[in-house]
Amino acid sequence: MKRIISLLLCLCVLITVVTGVAPAVVAAEDRINVPLIYIEGQGASLYRNYGTPEQEQIYPVQIPENYIAEKVEQYFPVFADAFFTQEWSDFCVALYDCIVPLFDKLRLGPNGEPIDGSTVGWTWSRETLTNKAKNGTYGIEDYIFKYDWRLDPWSTADKLHQYIEDVMYVTGATEVALLGRCLGANIAAAYMTKYNGEHVKDCIFYASAAHGAIMCSKAFCGELYLEADGIERYVYDLELSPTDYVQDFIESLVTLLNKTYGLDIASWAVNNVYKDIYLEIMPPILIESYGTFPGYWSMVTEEDFAKAKETIFYGADLEKYAGLIEKIDNYHVNTRLKMDDTYLELSKNGVEFSNVSKYGYQIIPVAKENDVVSDNTCEIGQSSMGATAAGVVSTFDNDYIDAAILNSTAKYISPDKQIDASTCLFPDSTWFIKDITHQDFPDDIHRIFTKVINIDGFTVFDDPELPQYLVYDKETKTVSPMVAENYNTTTRWEVSFFEAVSVFAKSLYKMIRNYFETK
Repeated sequence: MKRIISLLLCLCVLITVVTGVAPAVVAAEDRINVPLIYIEGQGASLYRNYGTPEQEQIYPVQIPENYIAEKVEQYFPVFADAFFTQEWSDFCVALYDCIVPLFDKLRLGPNGEPIDGSTVGWTWSRETLTNKAKNGTYGIEDYIFKYDWRLDPWSTADKLHQYIEDVMYVTGATEVALLGRCLGANIAAAYMTKYNGEHVKDCIFYASAAHGAIMCSKAFCGELYLEADGIERYVYDLELSPTDYVQDFIESLVTLLNKTYGLDIASWAVNNVYKDIYLEIMPPILIESYGTFPGYWSMVTEEDFAKAKETIFYGADLEKYAGLIEKIDNYHVNTRLKMDDTYLELSKNGVEFSNVSKYGYQIIPVAKENDVVSDNTCEIGQSSMGATAAGVVSTFDNDYIDAAILNSTAKYISPDKQIDASTCLFPDSTWFIKDITHQDFPDDIHRIFTKVINIDGFTVFDDPELPQYLVYDKETKTVSPMVAENYNTTTRWEVSFFEAVSVFAKSLYKMIRNYFETK
């Protein structure tokens, strides 16, 4: 039972940090012919009293050591009582008391604005910017736009506009390229719809959340759901221990639990409780944390937006939150609902749009849609602006392939038969990279951006080294064309009961032997 309460605690913390990204490393040899404005995803540090002696970092959130374990111990009697009586109100209050204080300094006010002067740890001015051109060319990350990712993208677009004008002023350039990564794609989307793509030559999206991030969207709807197969696959995607035999032990144990229906029973129990009490858990927690962030609202899908508003503001004073609601409604109407039409119109007028999406990983398994093709955070159909995909462990059937051949769209189907790019908004300029997570941004991907910016009209068919479908090698940190020999990267999930028994026994033996050897 302690494991179940711990799981619930972890899930509620988890939904608040799903889109953090790791920093990229600059590849010195990548040079482009116009300044590129790289719009980061969530990840910029946030501070109170930034730039003063009283400066205090409030993000990344620092969870005190042993915090979850201590709270589990403290509130286990509350959980046990709820479990036996099926009266969960006191447990919901306890969960709120565990989680909300962690984000007290990070949350925004009811108008979606900082309540204490907190801000991003970055400033610029036209005077501090420099011309970074070398021989008339620029680096991929010469000009990085940081922003308070909590705030309204529609308003942040104004700051981006000023930054673009300042970069053009110091460089003498008459146009720029935009690269929006994850939540940065939402800022780019707001800019393109608000400013009609002013000064933009190329607009590139990388692991985009502009059309929604499934985990954020479902969390805001309160639609969390555990599914046994998804949990098993996800464990194989995590590095839970730096020691191989410990990792093997965990993976094989989870497989055995799943094959013997242990995970199904646990998931069923949690799901049945959660569906009855989610309105007591999710609205009060999220309205005091990430539910106050217009930036996160921009990652709620068009389909989930109404349900998310019903959930987050359940029982709330709508007049109190009128400022926040106005911001999220404005972005929904003026950016989300217009972005595809805006992109197509701007494309006709000369702006070149490109997209790089990633997949090959199990999404965080706390939603019914856990079997979608994803990069562990963003579902491929959303991040690619419309690709059709099979399930994470399935492929298109022969009828689908035959129909594509008849329709002359078979060239857009991936060699692994999991993705059809023909339904993308920009099928000829949308790349897919398999076996790479949402957080990864290796230097080798810069090759795509360089070609897209330097060569007008560059498509997925123009360079045999950069075709529409690529595979990432984690050891060499490089991407290469997807072929029959390298695309079957999901075999790590295909572990039989007897294979798991063998691995479990061997890893358990090693753990026991190591224990006695260190005594």
